[in-house]
Amino acid sequence: EHPSIRPFVVLSQSPTTLRADTPYINRRTSIASSTPNNEREKGKHPSRGDEQAMGPVVTLVLAFMALSLFVKYAWEKVELFLRSNYKYLFLDSLASYVHYGEDVGVEASLALDYPTTDVLGRRLEGQRYLASKLGGTVDVGGGDGARRGAALASSLVDCRFALAKVCMPLLRELEFSPDVSGRNFVAGVRHAVPPPGRDDDDDDPDDASSSGMLHVVTEDGTARPYVGNDAVHTMGVSSFYAPIQEEVNRRTTGVGGMPRFCPIAMNAELERNVELVKRLTGMDKVRYSLSGSEAIDGAIKDVRSSCDDKPLVVRFKSAYHGHVSGVSFVDCPGHVFLPECSRSSIDFIERYHYRICAVVVNPMQHFTGVNRPSPPGEKVTHGSRIRTSVPREEYARWLHDLQEKCNYCTKYLTRVALVVDDIYFAFRTPELLSANYFAHPDTKAPLRPDVIVLGKALAAGYPLSAIAGREGFLNAYDRKFLLRLNKTVGTFAAWHGGIVASNVFLEALEGGGRSDGTSLLATPAKDQLACLVRKCDDFAVSVNGELAGAGLPVRLRNFSNTFSVDFLNESLYNSRYPQYLLAEGMFLGNYSTGKFNLNADVTKDDLRRLGAMFVSAASRMQRDGYFEPMRPAARRRFFLSLIARFAGNYARLYYDRIMSDKHIDIEVSHNHPVNKFGHFWSSVGMILFAYPLIFWHGEPMKGCAWFFLTHVIRQSGHFFYEHQDRDIEKLKFGHKDASKKEAVAFLLCAAIVYNYREDLFVFATKYVDPAFFQLSLDQYVSVIALFTVVPHFVEIVYQYGLLRGLSWAVKIVTDPFTDLLDFYTHVIIHPRWFLDFKDQRATYRLDIKTKKVVKVE
Repeated sequence: EHPSIRPFVVLSQSPTTLRADTPYINRRTSIASSTPNNEREKGKHPSRGDEQAMGPVVTLVLAFMALSLFVKYAWEKVELFLRSNYKYLFLDSLASYVHYGEDVGVEASLALDYPTTDVLGRRLEGQRYLASKLGGTVDVGGGDGARRGAALASSLVDCRFALAKVCMPLLRELEFSPDVSGRNFVAGVRHAVPPPGRDDDDDDPDDASSSGMLHVVTEDGTARPYVGNDAVHTMGVSSFYAPIQEEVNRRTTGVGGMPRFCPIAMNAELERNVELVKRLTGMDKVRYSLSGSEAIDGAIKDVRSSCDDKPLVVRFKSAYHGHVSGVSFVDCPGHVFLPECSRSSIDFIERYHYRICAVVVNPMQHFTGVNRPSPPGEKVTHGSRIRTSVPREEYARWLHDLQEKCNYCTKYLTRVALVVDDIYFAFRTPELLSANYFAHPDTKAPLRPDVIVLGKALAAGYPLSAIAGREGFLNAYDRKFLLRLNKTVGTFAAWHGGIVASNVFLEALEGGGRSDGTSLLATPAKDQLACLVRKCDDFAVSVNGELAGAGLPVRLRNFSNTFSVDFLNESLYNSRYPQYLLAEGMFLGNYSTGKFNLNADVTKDDLRRLGAMFVSAASRMQRDGYFEPMRPAARRRFFLSLIARFAGNYARLYYDRIMSDKHIDIEVSHNHPVNKFGHFWSSVGMILFAYPLIFWHGEPMKGCAWFFLTHVIRQSGHFFYEHQDRDIEKLKFGHKDASKKEAVAFLLCAAIVYNYREDLFVFATKYVDPAFFQLSLDQYVSVIALFTVVPHFVEIVYQYGLLRGLSWAVKIVTDPFTDLLDFYTHVIIHPRWFLDFKDQRATYRLDIKTKKVVKVE
């Protein structure tokens, strides 16, 4: 015998005998077989004891497998949850509970950060200044802009048309009416004539093709500089879009333009566009969409089907990818959010490659700030906003590392697609695409993503977006999987007008543009973009120098023609800055200056005047005390006061909802005098006898008996007398005609069960532990009483949520007390009302206003 196993061997040949000094392993058998060697040598089957010996082995192995799978599954779920959008979901879940309540007034709104008396006085002076500029004092000379603006705003759902986001939600009392004439209702759009004394250098190539900044003419006849240019039209109107439009019009008229009425049709323009898009992106496949958000959603669906239907999409913290379902911050199931520019994120991709189908990156995060909200909005600006960008080379290196990891997973593990969301980035620099802009710092090689998504800039602003991908990443599944279907369609995807516009646009970028191959543009598009970038960079540097020199806590940041405003001070009122810009005569468009865009038409003179407005607005705002930092102690008081206010306001809303439910209940189904009489006296019985016996004296059986008796009185009024309108009854929250009948049937069953309890006990204990049925009579009655209401409570919770169920429960418990107040006028009624029985087969109709009930024959 081998010495290593000697301690575990049973020395006796008998399988049932163990030495006293032998370690015990199993009472039936030991690890070493007790079967004689000669029997095994003869090829005999193992004995029954050996088969039994394998039982613990199988159990242990299966238990280990189950435990391992559970641990792996649980750990993965926890890790993925921690990287999910749970923060956004949590905030979204609070939307129905955070209620500001009654307005506190302008002065109280200006004192939310507990300022000194001097600062508050300056702010009030600033409020009067803004009111004089934006508060409706504009002389429109008989125009009706305010009336037209009010009528139009009331018909529009999109809040951007009302400038509702100028201030954070907490400061809405400080906003001015969006219907004020001269501020948001635009009578016309034009390019302003340069004012006298314009000193632009006519020979400066930056201004060679610029025709002046876009201005709007508001209803008061004032031309205001427009900094709300959309994100699509980057080039100049005269230098770029006018000739583009002229060529688009030419191609989409006459016989050659007829296919524009057939959105999905093979034609020469579509063939040309596919060729141009593939050449621009270096991709193999193209899919079309209308908007950028739809294109992102379509790209993710395509990639998922092409990557074995793996469920997860990796995106990076705060990166914006659209508002449509499937990609918005809240409605994006299966998305995980990783920190950008982090090695741990790259490692995460390989660790969970078997779950991840796509890694989506928005290169504009380089501008908006890594892991910071994009685009920067005003809605949650309650302190400073200081954004820093990582160096271009560092961000490029990270993108290439990300690409390398996705390529590695695809080659050696499972397919993972790198998707670049270039909707906002593309066509804003001479490099055109982020793949070229973020070339590798060392090798100078461009980025090679698997999928690129392009927005409406691809078609010069026409409704056309595109998804371009490498072979195998766009809808590239095995067609023999019969239930894998194309999940993305669009009626106007590849709309012919957009295709033609895209062709003209892309050909112009390549130096052509006309059907004869000649160029449309006097100045090449890439040169125009280079001039625009230089001009915007110089503008930001110049304005920031003036702001710093004046000691103002505001800075501009830009990437090409896209700008963002940073605030250096921890002030609660930073988001008033757009109002001061409006007061300077600037037209901000349909959103605040958390982000704004210029186009190539802007001249140096325009920018100088625009810069003066930014500096002047900041100076006035600082003078009026709105940049004063909030002290730490004041910040704590501020947030605690908000929490208390929100809690109190929701408690008030909760109480009002309960009282509203009670009011509707009384208005709808408590109109007959006998019903009111019965409710009053049954409430008296509940309050004097049922509630004290149950909750005070601890006698549930007597209390439930009183409760049953009083409920019979209450419900008999409904059953025999109340002329109920069965339809209007459904207006009541917690309407439960059916559940009342179920409760009666349940009580009858409970009585039968109690009567035959001994026979039922003998039968049940054959299958169930008898201890389960050890209930006293008081306990049995309490259970039965609770089960007359608990099922309906559960149903309400399931349909409407826990708080709504609790409000119904509170209403039920407090009904006896409120019924005394509602029905005290019917303490005594005329006996003739007891003979006014309702017709059980009739249908009644109630006029909820007059309370008149009509019997329908």
